[in-house]
Amino acid sequence: MRNSTLRLITVRLFIFLAMCVSSLTAIAAPQSQEGKRILVVYFSQPEDVKLEGVDGVSGASVLQKNNEKLGSTQYIAQLIQKQTGGDLFRIETVNPYPLQHDPLLQYAEKEQKENARPAMKAKIENLNNYDTVFIGYPIWWYKMPMVLYSFLEQHDLRGKTIIPFTTHGGSRFSDSLSEIARLQPNAKLITQGLTISRNDVTDDETVTDVTNWLDKLPQ
Repeated sequence: MRNSTLRLITVRLFIFLAMCVSSLTAIAAPQSQEGKRILVVYFSQPEDVKLEGVDGVSGASVLQKNNEKLGSTQYIAQLIQKQTGGDLFRIETVNPYPLQHDPLLQYAEKEQKENARPAMKAKIENLNNYDTVFIGYPIWWYKMPMVLYSFLEQHDLRGKTIIPFTTHGGSRFSDSLSEIARLQPNAKLITQGLTISRNDVTDDETVTDVTNWLDKLPQ
């Protein structure tokens, strides 16, 4: 009788401990998601132009926010960085792009025709510190800027999650998602990226849009 009682107590204790472990696991799961090591990479080119009358095909990438001139993609990258707590890395070219809109779009078109790989000022040396990489860029002439090809060809993102975001003049992602997948076949590409028209970047709703998008991303 005593042995049966001891066995019953042992079984009940085991079940209780199992339930406690299960509860702790459920509580810990969101923390592990929040604990992801995040890097926000972006390329952005502010221009000395007025927004009105700018050609949407090339995709202007300038905005005025709080009396500060920012690249459109730069502004979105800063919103993402602020809300995720990730680190920020700006892709910069050795040879700067023109600041005037018409020369810039001519320069970008020339790079595309030549399939150029613009040299970057710096590479990311500590990629092993991150497991999630947001990558942002404007769309120029229906494509991502050629310096993005330089970046993706010179950095190995295997095993990492890539989350793209763009600003555009009407082309949304164009073919850039398939190009990222081709250049980084061993990474996990999240195709539910964020794409925002340059006309909407300065809207008050943009901050909310970024927040809602981040909340809905696959875990």
